[in-house]
Amino acid sequence: MIKNLFIPNKKNNYKALLLRKIAILSYSILLIFVNSFGGFLGINEAQASTITAGNIINLTNQERVAWGLNTLQVNSQLSAAALAKANDMFEKQYWDHFGPNGESPWQFIRGAGYSYVYAGENLAKGFKTAEGVHEAWMASPTHKANIVSGNYKDIGVAVVEGVLLGKQTTLVVQMFGNLTTEVFGVAVPPVENSEKVVETPQVVNPPSSQKKVVVNKEVGEIRSIRITSPQEGSVVTDPNTNIKGDTSNVSGNYTVIIYDGDDVVGNVSSQIPEWEFDKGSDWGEGNHSVIAELKDSAVKSSKVSFTVDSKAPVVSMESIRVNKVDGKYTIFFKIEGEWKNISLVLGSNVVEVEYIEKEGGLLIELPEEQVLGSVIIVLADEYGNTSELDISEYFIEKDNQKIIFPTLRLNTGDKISIGIISFVFLLLLIEVAVYWKRGKIKDAVNDIFTIGVWWIVIAIALFNGFSGIVN
Repeated sequence: MIKNLFIPNKKNNYKALLLRKIAILSYSILLIFVNSFGGFLGINEAQASTITAGNIINLTNQERVAWGLNTLQVNSQLSAAALAKANDMFEKQYWDHFGPNGESPWQFIRGAGYSYVYAGENLAKGFKTAEGVHEAWMASPTHKANIVSGNYKDIGVAVVEGVLLGKQTTLVVQMFGNLTTEVFGVAVPPVENSEKVVETPQVVNPPSSQKKVVVNKEVGEIRSIRITSPQEGSVVTDPNTNIKGDTSNVSGNYTVIIYDGDDVVGNVSSQIPEWEFDKGSDWGEGNHSVIAELKDSAVKSSKVSFTVDSKAPVVSMESIRVNKVDGKYTIFFKIEGEWKNISLVLGSNVVEVEYIEKEGGLLIELPEEQVLGSVIIVLADEYGNTSELDISEYFIEKDNQKIIFPTLRLNTGDKISIGIISFVFLLLLIEVAVYWKRGKIKDAVNDIFTIGVWWIVIAIALFNGFSGIVN
């Protein structure tokens, strides 16, 4: 019986039962059912995609560097504002820059304590890769204008999953800001520093009445190299940061060797005065002293020291304790790493945190009426490294607690869809192989073609679902 389901043979008239019209119709109905109504039926659509705040920020800064702009610094207040905006869209079920009651992006940014001079917002939903989000934003003139604007210095990004307008989706909120009037325009090539040495004409008065003017006409040029980025004594939060610099009085193709201390870490060639070295791997956490040297010469730059600090402070999961007493929640946790700022995002609100230092950790009290949705701790250090931790599950009453299983890479709906089309494809391969072996492929070409076209259409429709919408 099982053989009749999968393999064409004499008993099933050389047509696998699972590839007959009724079976194909059943697959189609199941696909429509899962993808259209899965969210209402409680089918888990949550996913662990490549969309993370860090990935979005890295792609944004890579784009800005390519445009000759400054890289944006992660700001914990903008991160909290982006998270609050995403939660608000889920809570009030809207998809727009402005909410149903007039909620604006600026409201969330100011509510997080960021008193901006310039600010902007990009939104996206339904994407499954950070690259897909970024490419869609860059294809849209208004979103691109935010990403490559010279008005911004800071950035905050939130990536949140939930049910929006009846469909499980991933929302991405990207917020930009600048606390000053300083504008970071398109970079201008540095003024050439040729370091020409010119002797000033000297007048010599001989002792006799005859005066003679002696002019030294010698003019020379000095070859030089310097590092322009990072700056001396700076702290960088991107461990993939590039070393940039320029040269003077160097013509043609030349090679720059980069040293970190006494070790050679690589080299880069250039034909223009400016050069940029990509290490190809992370700079380690801590202090670095780099020197640039022109190959086959004794010309070296001054030493530039910088520090890499890319690790955000995080909440110790083992230390979290949440208790409810007399209408108040007390939250206790410890923080791993140096930190400067802490925020609590309660649903769509960013609240000021008052804490008591206790037992090496922090103790926070919250009135019960403030905890109406998700509860997320946002931590940042003095350099803008930010982490978020959703502790909402600690506020669920024990009687209503659910077992939480770790999510795999694809959501449940996607797994079902991919499983069905993979299964049909496997059956199709088996059928082709059997007919080919029996020399009857011509007799089945129409059926194989029909099922093949159906499979292609379904596969295209499924993978088109890996795109999303920007706003």
